[in-house]
Amino acid sequence: MREAADTVRRQTLDGVWAARRISGPPAPDGIDGRDIVALVPGQIHTDLRRAGLLTDPDVGFGERDQEWIGHSAWAYRRSFEFEGVASGEQVDLVFEGLDTIAEVLVNGRSIARTEDQHLAYRFDVTALLEPGANELEVRFSSAWAAGFADEHAHGPLPSPYDEPYPHVRKSACNFGWDWGPHYVTAGIWRGVRLETWRARIDQVRPLVTLADDHGSARVDVVTRIADLGAAEYRVTARLASPDGTIIATASASSSGSREFAVPLEVAAPALWWPVGLGEQPLYRLEVELQADGRDVDRLERRIGIRSIAIDETPDEVGTRWAIVVNGRRVRIRGYNWIPDRPFIAEVTPARLAQRLDQAVDGGANLLRIWGGGYFATEDFLDLCDERGLLVWQDFLFACAAYREDDRMRELVRQEAEQAVARLSSHASVAVWCGGNECVQGWHDWGWPEIVGGAGWGSEFYTELLPGVVAALDPTRPYVPNSPWGGSLETHPNSFSGGPSHLWDAWNDLDYADYRRHDPAFVSEMGWCAPPAFSTLRRAVTSGELLPGNPEVEHHFRAIGGAHKLARGLQPHLPVPLASADWIFATQLVQARAMTAGTEWLRSRERGAGVVVWQLNDCWPVLSWAAVDVDGIEKPLWFALQRSFAPRLLTVQPVAPGGTLDPSGDAGLELVAVNDGVAPWTGSALVRRFSHEGVELARATVAFSAAPDGTSRALLNPAVASAGDPAGEFLVADADGLRAIWSYRTDRHSALVAPQWSVGLAVEEGALVVDVAAKTVVRELALFADRLGAALGVEPAELRVDRMLVELLPGESTRFTVTRRDGRPLDPARLAAVQDELPLALRAAAQLSTP
Repeated sequence: MREAADTVRRQTLDGVWAARRISGPPAPDGIDGRDIVALVPGQIHTDLRRAGLLTDPDVGFGERDQEWIGHSAWAYRRSFEFEGVASGEQVDLVFEGLDTIAEVLVNGRSIARTEDQHLAYRFDVTALLEPGANELEVRFSSAWAAGFADEHAHGPLPSPYDEPYPHVRKSACNFGWDWGPHYVTAGIWRGVRLETWRARIDQVRPLVTLADDHGSARVDVVTRIADLGAAEYRVTARLASPDGTIIATASASSSGSREFAVPLEVAAPALWWPVGLGEQPLYRLEVELQADGRDVDRLERRIGIRSIAIDETPDEVGTRWAIVVNGRRVRIRGYNWIPDRPFIAEVTPARLAQRLDQAVDGGANLLRIWGGGYFATEDFLDLCDERGLLVWQDFLFACAAYREDDRMRELVRQEAEQAVARLSSHASVAVWCGGNECVQGWHDWGWPEIVGGAGWGSEFYTELLPGVVAALDPTRPYVPNSPWGGSLETHPNSFSGGPSHLWDAWNDLDYADYRRHDPAFVSEMGWCAPPAFSTLRRAVTSGELLPGNPEVEHHFRAIGGAHKLARGLQPHLPVPLASADWIFATQLVQARAMTAGTEWLRSRERGAGVVVWQLNDCWPVLSWAAVDVDGIEKPLWFALQRSFAPRLLTVQPVAPGGTLDPSGDAGLELVAVNDGVAPWTGSALVRRFSHEGVELARATVAFSAAPDGTSRALLNPAVASAGDPAGEFLVADADGLRAIWSYRTDRHSALVAPQWSVGLAVEEGALVVDVAAKTVVRELALFADRLGAALGVEPAELRVDRMLVELLPGESTRFTVTRRDGRPLDPARLAAVQDELPLALRAAAQLSTP
């Protein structure tokens, strides 16, 4: 027996394990009867890929070839050395995450069975370990089979897909979604370690209260401990300012309680603000535990000092629904976030940083973590804390009914308690939400006829989850579901208050339909389009990249997606016959749709936020994403970069309307939206042009928008009313911003074929493409990935700085293409670039003119 130590000892068991298939349907040759190298954290798919036993399932029909994996059982095994345990100590085996139906064995003895991917587990293995070599094994049963068995035992739970995901506590989108593949994973997907201890810190929740005048703050450091019976415990909390100076220290002692609230007072705090409204100073919190006068455990957290609330003040429609930070309304410009890859080991910190930078660079100040995936990781939240990105975290329920029996209720309670405790130290976490489209499912998707009088999850959203939040994290607001109308009885998309989802435009109508709505807040709206040409070409191994190609259709999961994509395209553009034209046309309509929706919603006085579906993709797919799986920004991203800018200049009809070609019968107005911290006062030059580039009318329009304010100016009909709607368009310019109003769609306009001249050079390692317009050039795009082969660079490594540029005759613009890693481009390749430029440099009117 070893000598006891004062402090907690932690021994990682991450790294190299051995994995073996132990049962399942027929598998490819070379799988059964052998061990493969498995890396922990990880999942079996990535282990098989690394071993050369699985081709890339994203490519071609590879997804179909891996379904046997999710129907198989797998064993992970490793040996490890253990020094031994002293009298009075306990050794815990800690799994941060097991995916999903698992049995844990230590030295051949079964010690536990698990059934929840979203839980961390801790098992006392003191009596099972021996000094020296020990064996650890985790056997995973098929999560799909477990869900299927539960469905047969208890009856079906309604959901959009013929998959048993509501019956098992696992990432719902692992079973396939309308943007994602069917990859039913298994494995030790988060870290694993041994902890030897006599007393330890089990949980720290720093609850921040900011004074109304912002002159002081209080941080109640709620600390929960686990112990083996010491006489006295003492918790000491220290807070260091962003410059590292210790500014507050306090302690609490107890001989009975296992939870301490240590108050720290902060004078003149440096406030954490969302991006664009201030800085993101982070304080360092140190928490130390003493048992019987000995230091036994400590941890650190980074916290931000700020307040978060939801303003639900009654208004003329119902109630407002606005996120308020430090007493200021923050008009939300956000994206929904899905798991960035189906296999968690592939979501590296560098990949996360790139995606979150794309969110910030694209104008976003919030990401909503959708309820069909996972809770946010520490890496994700650390990056959001640093960038000032607010985080809306759904609890993990999505588009389905969920049984409310004791077993499910206990799993949900544990999930919520662990997640709230873990995430609550992060300044970026702003909103807790009960789940995604579950209440809407009850109202709209025929669930009552299926479940009858049985529970369907409402108890979780209205009782259990808000109870956990109130008990563990009362500093943050909670909303029962997204969308939410204020009660279970009110339709969740009533628009009277609470977050709404706008899907009628994509599903059934034209994107002009967005202008019929005036919601308090929109937490989902989107429009589909293909990924970058190179991304889709990588996944589709043969044939044209067009509808009708079976591999293209395989990578398009939206329900009725091909029809909806064609229906959305048809009023605006001729049907493209070539792959490049079809991709450009559908991406262009996607960008225009979200521009129309976001700018209309941001221009409304009542609207307090719009969260677009979605920022990211998890595989090569036609989807609603602004950034595809290879990290390439679609035209949508560039459109939203302008529509999400803190200062927005936009032309809008005075009266709401959902027609394809709003003529502005009630007039057009110039709207200046100011989400910044300083007033925005200026004047806009408003001009009406023919498509030939002839100026027909002009006016100067003054505006003044206070911080968090909107300025509206009715445009003089002499300028704003078109004499020939098919042959004219409106342009407004102010402070380097340009807004365009088209009176008719391209398909019903007398457009002129665009002409321009081009200059090419490599300057300071970047490719610069100078374009001078000879005619009107609308929505000029440079697709950098199409230049990859010419530049000798992988397509996804290239990035262009702008897209969808609007030029009048005689105007010019410069596109700058760089490598994402900063390495220089080769000037010797300019001739090859010149040859490829006609495929890469495209303008909208080329799709409608000879």
